[in-house]
Amino acid sequence: MAIDADFRKNRKRAGKQEGIAIWGPVNPPEMLGIRGNAAGVDWDICNGCGICLDVCPMHVYQWRETPGHPTSDKKAFPAREIDCVQCLKCETQCPEQAINATFLGPQSWWEQATVYVMFLQIIGGIVYGAVFGPYWDFRILQYLGWVVLAIGLPFFFSPIIYFQKRGKPQEGKTFMLTTVVVDKGAYGIVRHPQTLGCIIVMLASMLISQHWAAIIIGLTLSVLFYRWVLTEEKGLVVKFGDDYKSYMQRVPRMNLLLGTVRMLQQKK
Repeated sequence: MAIDADFRKNRKRAGKQEGIAIWGPVNPPEMLGIRGNAAGVDWDICNGCGICLDVCPMHVYQWRETPGHPTSDKKAFPAREIDCVQCLKCETQCPEQAINATFLGPQSWWEQATVYVMFLQIIGGIVYGAVFGPYWDFRILQYLGWVVLAIGLPFFFSPIIYFQKRGKPQEGKTFMLTTVVVDKGAYGIVRHPQTLGCIIVMLASMLISQHWAAIIIGLTLSVLFYRWVLTEEKGLVVKFGDDYKSYMQRVPRMNLLLGTVRMLQQKK
């Protein structure tokens, strides 16, 4: 019997172990439930074979003792699930089908808070500029901001536009869990079009509102997002290997001008 792929919807949280979610029902030592969220391990199915510990390139799993459990006295525990790059090696190679990994977006509270602040900056700045006019009354910059917004939105929504069609997500998985490198459309211009889109749309908010709060927040988040990209790329190299390394050679990280020039040259 495999892990319930919809356990995040069908089961209730029963607490935490070392900061990692526990999903019930739990009645130790015979019934231990599921550990993890982005990388969930059903401890009532896991037989302690250790394959997931061997194949995980990010060393997400560690052993935890479970004396008295009928299937094994030790289980794979997703202690570092925040580092999971969704390569799905653990899930596909688990002989007991005890693992379910997925993309859940920002996991830590501060990452989630950063996303909320980004939307506040974007929506707040645009609404402010549209209703009250630009704070510094530079109308030309505000008009430019609307143009920048129109440029940024297709990049902002690029995963929705391209991943479902070109990313070959596994059946039953979110479209964000691509199994191949997507290098067409916006992803043929820059490697991280959604992040670039976030930065461009925040720039649009700055130009439209010209408010000091939108500018400070937008610039701060832009720097933070770029740092996140550097970390994310390490995981993408691990997940896709040489295919992503080749992609890195062909397409710039977030340089829109350089990426556009390269794409036009390739079409000649």
